[in-house]
Amino acid sequence: MSLGRGKSRESLIKCSLLTAFLIFFALIHALPAYAVSAEEFYRNALQVNGINAFAATCQSAHETGFWTSSLWKKALNGAGLKADKNWRKAGRPSIKKSTREEVKGRTVYREAYFRAYSSLSDFLTDYGRKIAGDYPLAVKNKDTMWGYFSSLQKGRLGSWATTQRYFEHMADKAVRLAPKLLGIEWRAQLLKEYQQARAKGLLSQKEIQIVEKKLASVGISVSAR
Repeated sequence: MSLGRGKSRESLIKCSLLTAFLIFFALIHALPAYAVSAEEFYRNALQVNGINAFAATCQSAHETGFWTSSLWKKALNGAGLKADKNWRKAGRPSIKKSTREEVKGRTVYREAYFRAYSSLSDFLTDYGRKIAGDYPLAVKNKDTMWGYFSSLQKGRLGSWATTQRYFEHMADKAVRLAPKLLGIEWRAQLLKEYQQARAKGLLSQKEIQIVEKKLASVGISVSAR
């Protein structure tokens, strides 16, 4: 009888350990994939050639809700990069989720495949390839964040996003993140890069109005340009 009780106790212990392991495994996989700050994203983006690291950080902050979106948590996709048929046929990782788009002024929701990444570095490498391949004007104008933002609407295959307010969203993130990322001279940097974009003729009249309004909101005057 004592031998039977010992085996029963041993089985119970093994079962308990297995249950605990499975619970731990489930909890680990339920956690967000990777939490990141704007500072960390920016530091990593500085290592990628052909992009404006600050502008890319602003874009990612907008696309992910400051890295809190389900697409970021589940797939480390920091800019809404979609997984087309070629990506999926190649066996590259992707997830399917609902996405909001603007079509002829109306908001619609659709199911779409998005690329999934294993790390922040993995995402940024692919983002750099995307910019180089489809947004050559952004590469050409990477010395000014405002020119980079504008170039995202003039890609080889069209605009990055369907919303007509994308440039405005980028401008908003720029003035919010500049104090954190650009140092004590952040106001001078925002103004300098705006003047560069104006001098190159990169901005539309509407974009000029948006930038000047955003700059004014943080105490930057452009009247003396």
